[in-house]
Amino acid sequence: MREPWSTVQSVMNLNSQSEWEPQTLSSREKDGTPLQKPKMINNKQVFIIGNGESRIGFDLEQLRDYGKIYGCNLLCDEFTPDALVAIDERVMHPIYWSGYPLDNVCWFRDWGSPMPGEAYEALTDSSMITGEPNLDMSAYVYSNSRNDSTEFVLHGTNKDVAEEFEAEVREQDKNKVLDESAIELVFKAGIYTTWLNKNGDKIKDLGGGSFAPELQAKYPELYQRFKDNGPYSSVDKGQDYIPTLAMNCGPTAQLTASLVENPDEIYLIGMDIYSNNDRVNNVYKGKRGYMTSTGNVIPAENFILQHRDMFKLFPDIKFFKVNKFPLGTDNINREVLEWKDTPNLEYLTYAEMFRRLANHGEIT
Repeated sequence: MREPWSTVQSVMNLNSQSEWEPQTLSSREKDGTPLQKPKMINNKQVFIIGNGESRIGFDLEQLRDYGKIYGCNLLCDEFTPDALVAIDERVMHPIYWSGYPLDNVCWFRDWGSPMPGEAYEALTDSSMITGEPNLDMSAYVYSNSRNDSTEFVLHGTNKDVAEEFEAEVREQDKNKVLDESAIELVFKAGIYTTWLNKNGDKIKDLGGGSFAPELQAKYPELYQRFKDNGPYSSVDKGQDYIPTLAMNCGPTAQLTASLVENPDEIYLIGMDIYSNNDRVNNVYKGKRGYMTSTGNVIPAENFILQHRDMFKLFPDIKFFKVNKFPLGTDNINREVLEWKDTPNLEYLTYAEMFRRLANHGEIT
């Protein structure tokens, strides 16, 4: 029997081509930190910001003088990175509605094929998500104002398929281990549409996976290695399932930054991987596109394997997993056993990271 979570990424989603497809679902330590040397911008260093709770209280502005910053999902609500990566329609579309991508670089999944405005009524009809006749779509369509826009991007979750999977999960979860907010998040049906600004935006398309089409063309050999190493999900989706090259948001940001910036070093901050209890570990829990604070902890396996594969795909990049406290402090500040065979990975505390940055690559 599959675990209740095993169907989380199996819900069928409507992509921008109107085709249904599976969709993959701190504060700084001062003690012992020497006075910093004059700051120098070094674009060979990249910081990737995850949304684990270990980074709460950490001032991300401190990083700007040392390199490029890539962020994930709702980071844009509190901070403007050099590039933002988002992969879920419940996050991407509201970000666009806020106006953020008009002035700031974003990498969005499956965003590259807008539909003509004339197709809007047909593609938001109830028949697109259900066999139920006369379904009131006012509760299932989420959109921004059209204004003078002539094109839109569309994603969605099929109501009938979502309900089928939800019933299967509830049947397996007889002891009601799964939190209701987790079930609602995963199986909430609907269609998300975004009318595009006629004056353009700064969104770059990730395609249907994690290796953006424009980067596939630029790095064909790396892309072939990436494909050969897939699929990037350990979830069992049955014998008819087509393997996905779509990773979670953090590893997707890691891949994109490695390709775009060609850095010497990447620092992973707020990539907690684990939780200190059995509840979700995320800065934005309870906000749009996320479980509430009572939501279940997300299994770490895919995060672990996907990050590890990125370490191996880029052996010439030195990676640092930055923790708030020394290894062994708790379940978050710990060594990831599956990464032991990774020679280009090192663990640092915040204090050690700042000493390294201040001394141009050396910890004193």
